[in-house]
Amino acid sequence: MKRKIAVLLTIVSMIVSIFSFWYFIPKRYSETVNGVYYQLGTEGIIERIKVHLDGKLQNHINGKRTFKGVINFEGSKIPQIPKDRTELKMHYDGHNFTTIFSGFRIIDDKGRIEPNIFTYGWVYTDDKFSEFTIKVMNDDDQWSPLNGHMITAPAKDRQEAMKSPRS
Repeated sequence: MKRKIAVLLTIVSMIVSIFSFWYFIPKRYSETVNGVYYQLGTEGIIERIKVHLDGKLQNHINGKRTFKGVINFEGSKIPQIPKDRTELKMHYDGHNFTTIFSGFRIIDDKGRIEPNIFTYGWVYTDDKFSEFTIKVMNDDDQWSPLNGHMITAPAKDRQEAMKSPRS
């Protein structure tokens, strides 16, 4: 009887160990989310956009999720990063706030780079990393609650974006 209990406990502990290993290992995360680019204080600038996220999503023992990867935006009115910048990165550490940035500037045709941080915006997200709002910085690294530009995803229109708890 003791032998059966020992075998059963061994099997259960192996299953728990394998599941834990699988659950906590970083997983590839590649998503395209439909969103809205809009300006506060005016009904004017609005555009439906696509937000592409490509990186690694990881679960942690405290229940938080982290994401490290690249973010791209697809739309005609949305601000684009300068041509001499590396791609936009996002390092979300599970605390509902992070920045989108490019850490380097390309200095020549050979692709050499130098450290130079360009901040695209601030991201506010939920605990599940399933909804987010981005405060898009202007050319002076400023943002105003009166007329600042925002990206909210997922959202179909301005009204849905404004109802988001992250807005």
